[in-house]
Amino acid sequence: MLITLGFTQSDPDAGYSSFSDGYRVGVPQLSVTVALEGDGSQFTGEQWAEAAFVASNHAEAAPAGPARALQLAMAEQVSTRLRSLSVGDTVTVHGQMWACTGIGWRRVDADRDATT
Repeated sequence: MLITLGFTQSDPDAGYSSFSDGYRVGVPQLSVTVALEGDGSQFTGEQWAEAAFVASNHAEAAPAGPARALQLAMAEQVSTRLRSLSVGDTVTVHGQMWACTGIGWRRVDADRDATT
């Protein structure tokens, strides 16, 4: 199973801050893909997104469940230390993209979001 973390890059010259404005289609992202064993079907895409958030925001702690699996995989597979996931960043899993919001996650529908 593959999970892609999308770290959205703000563009101050254009007046865009991912942390306050949230995710926008077409904004540059640093993407990191992590491979996990199994198909991950026991969890929804939104649950995996939350697990990725917990794994990246609690680097010193040892979370349980899917967050721990992600934390271990990131430590093993990613050569540089990543910043934690935050508002405006995305997690793609099971063919679904989830954008981190101020409270929780929203599914990104590229067709709908491109026109709003």
